[in-house]
Order: sequence, then C-alpha cells, then structure tokens
Amino acid sequence: MSVLTKVFVVLLTVSSIAMSMLVVAAFSQQQNWKASAEDWQAASIAAQAKERAMAANAAIEKQRALDMHQEDLRKINDVNARLAEANAKIGELETATNGARTSLTVEQGNVTKLSDHNKLLQAAINREKEFSTKLAARNSELERGNIDLTDRIKELTVNVEMARAQVRALQQQIAGFDGIKSGGLTAARQVPGGTDIVEAGLPSAAAPAMSAAVAPIRGEIKDIKSGLASISVGSADGVAHGMTFLVYRKAPKGGKPQYLGSIKITRVDANEAAGEVEQSAGDIKAGDVVRDEASFAMRG
Repeated sequence: MSVLTKVFVVLLTVSSIAMSMLVVAAFSQQQNWKASAEDWQAASIAAQAKERAMAANAAIEKQRALDMHQEDLRKINDVNARLAEANAKIGELETATNGARTSLTVEQGNVTKLSDHNKLLQAAINREKEFSTKLAARNSELERGNIDLTDRIKELTVNVEMARAQVRALQQQIAGFDGIKSGGLTAARQVPGGTDIVEAGLPSAAAPAMSAAVAPIRGEIKDIKSGLASISVGSADGVAHGMTFLVYRKAPKGGKPQYLGSIKITRVDANEAAGEVEQSAGDIKAGDVVRDEASFAMRG
C-alpha cells in the first residue's frame, strides 16, 4: 500500500472515529435536550399557572383597591361635607361671637353708664338720708312741740269747761237769788264786822243750803257702757237727779288733768248714781275722776 492509501485509510479511520463520537455526542445531547424541554415545558406550565394566579390575585387586589378607593372617596366626600358644615357653623359662630362682642362692648358701656348713674344715685341717697335724718330730728322736735301743744289744748279745754261750769253755777246761784227775791224774801245785809245778818222774812236755813249747793262732790267712774256711766257717789253724798258731773283723768306726777267729758245724772241710789254721757272729749274709762259741775264755781 502506498503511503497515500495509508494516509487515506488513517484519515478514514480517524474520520469514522470522529463521526462515531459525534453521533454518540449528538445522541447524548438529544436525550439531554428532551429532558430539558420537558423541564422547560413543566416550568412553563407552572409559570403560566403562577402567572394566572398572580393575575387573578392582582385583579382581586385591584378590585379591592378600587373598592377601597371608592370607600375612601365616599368618606372623603362625607368628611368634606361635614367640614363644609363645620366651616358654616364656625362662620355662624364667628358672626355670633362678633355680635356678642359688640353687644358686650355696648353692655360694658351701659354698665359704665349705670355705674356712674348709681354713683350719682348713691350720692343723692346719701343726701336724702342726711335730709331724712335732719327731717326726723325736726319731726321729733315738732312731735314734742305737738305733744306740748296738745297738753296745752287739753289744759285750756279743762280750764274752759271749768269756766263754763263756774258760769253755769253762778247762773244757778243768780237764778236762786232771783227765786228768793220773787218769794218776798230780803237779802242778807253785810255789817262792818263781816257777819251776815238775815233780815225779816229770810229763812234761817237759806245760808246752809247755798253753801251745801257749792260743796264739791268727788267720785270716780265705776263702769261705762253704751254711753251710760255709773259713778261711786250717790244721794248720801249729795248727788241729785239732773246734776252734771265733769269727768277728767289725773295726770301722773302732779301734771295737769285731762278733761274727758260730762255726765248728766238720771238715776240716783244711796251710794251710787248713773247718767248719760253728754259730751265726750276723750275715752272715758273706769277709774276716771268725776266732780260735780256746780262746785267749780267755788273751787274747793
């Protein structure tokens, strides 16, 4: 064999070996590719399932997010509405506050004016109190003067009544003297020695009768009711029907007596008499003093 043939044979052998190795390698590679393809297919299926699951979850999350967004929008709208109402109320409150502040300012001004007015009134009240104090003192002086005048009037009234009683007693005496003269009697003649001489025709009992007529008869009111009064003296004391008694009340500590009125006797007993109240200048009570009117002509 030639060298060329040998070389060709060697190359063919090497080529066969290389081809065999390539076939073996390709077969091996084909088996690995199949397993890899199956793995890739399984992985792809799993990835697709995962992707679908993730997509479903994403859709759910998206819907949930959309729902939450809608809820949040509703809440935001509600909050905005309440905020608008609150702002409106705040505006109203601010307006009311401003009005209240204005009113407060006005009221403070009024209070200040009233305070000044009260100060003026207090000053006027203090002046009135001072005037009232002076007036009260003046009234006290006037009351004391009035009491003194009242006492003086009562005293003068008593004096007037006493004077009237004296006049009536004198009139009774004059009437008695006129009666004696009309009966043919002569009056007593006064002699220098001061002794009364009874002339012819004059009864000897005339002088004692006249002195008895003017003798004072004193007593007191025992009872008075409905204008009728009873006194503590009677016929045994010289009281007679038709006599007039003056009623007065003694003043304490020797003061002037208070004239109260007069009583005309209508009923006489031995130790008691009764009559009607003719004149009343005061409140006649039991215990008040009585005295016959005729005795005031000769004050005893």
